[in-house]
Amino acid sequence: MTSASFIAHVLDPLIDPRFAEQDLLLDKAFGSTDDQVSKEYVRNFKRTSVDSIDWAGDKLLIACSRDQTLRLWDPERGEKERSWSGEWMCVQSDPNNPFVAAAVSWSGKFRVFDTRSSTSHVCDVDLKKTSSAMKEFLCMSWSPDSKNICLGNRNDQLYMLNMASGLKLGASKHLQCEINQICWAPDGDSLWLAAGGSPGKLHIFPTPSLQADMATSVVAHQHAAVCLAADPTGKYIACGGGDCLATLWDPRHRVCVGSFGYATQAVTTLSFNHTGNLLAWGTAGPGTSGGERNLTIVGTNTGSLYWQDTTSAPVQNVKWHPSQNVLAYTVSAAQLPEDNGRDRRLTGRDLAVVHTMKVPDVP
Repeated sequence: MTSASFIAHVLDPLIDPRFAEQDLLLDKAFGSTDDQVSKEYVRNFKRTSVDSIDWAGDKLLIACSRDQTLRLWDPERGEKERSWSGEWMCVQSDPNNPFVAAAVSWSGKFRVFDTRSSTSHVCDVDLKKTSSAMKEFLCMSWSPDSKNICLGNRNDQLYMLNMASGLKLGASKHLQCEINQICWAPDGDSLWLAAGGSPGKLHIFPTPSLQADMATSVVAHQHAAVCLAADPTGKYIACGGGDCLATLWDPRHRVCVGSFGYATQAVTTLSFNHTGNLLAWGTAGPGTSGGERNLTIVGTNTGSLYWQDTTSAPVQNVKWHPSQNVLAYTVSAAQLPEDNGRDRRLTGRDLAVVHTMKVPDVP
């Protein structure tokens, strides 16, 4: 347990009695000397910046726009199964089919494909041919029922793609704020948007219409709202901010129900585990500097800090497995130590970009 984790453990707030047993089990699982928490790294993966990750069943989809490759990787065997060329910025698996994924590129290409084949596509289009403004995409989110995908770009435009009957462009909207990330509410009735600026706001739009007169906004952070994640059980939406806080929101009533102050820099990536009782985050930005060199895991129901372990570089992406307590995360390749062959203390884990971590299941 790191010093920050120990201090937070001592200063833990009162635990809701309903989750007291869960807190004891989680604390034991993470604090055990029996190595219940196992850490691995993905071997043979090229040292390159990772823009986006997601699970496709038990395999990892890893998008790297810098070397213009999207890879499907088997983390246990340390082998690449297949790849797709293109400057893919975002990738996300179909919430209802682990073998189907969608990806969007900086240049405006959009693809829905079968991850079991390098050539089988549900659709493969260049969105710039629909509108010259449909490019420079930065974020994407698939609706819980798989019927719609929303895209956001650098020009602060949202585009709704209807996937129910092929691929059709639905509602679109130009916003007067910086779009940092988007995610659907677990019930699929609204789209949440993390916006830049001070204060950092969450804008919530009805879906799939994105009607402005039905939208609401709430102040979420003192500084920019940076990243979002939805609890798969439907209980929470989490938001990471430029004020070093991670906040928890009730998606139905749209009120903040909790916050975590264990970061010292902006929280830039978040993910819930499959039961919704754990939230992981990292603080690495897109550049070559900034970010804490640690991975943080907290209890959403208990408010406790369970893990804040040192990493060789700031954590840039986190993603829990959809049905197991296995966390995949990537660190900033630009901030990893240099392997010059002279420092014998460096191990393969110290130099790896992609890592996994297995945690015992706690009800």
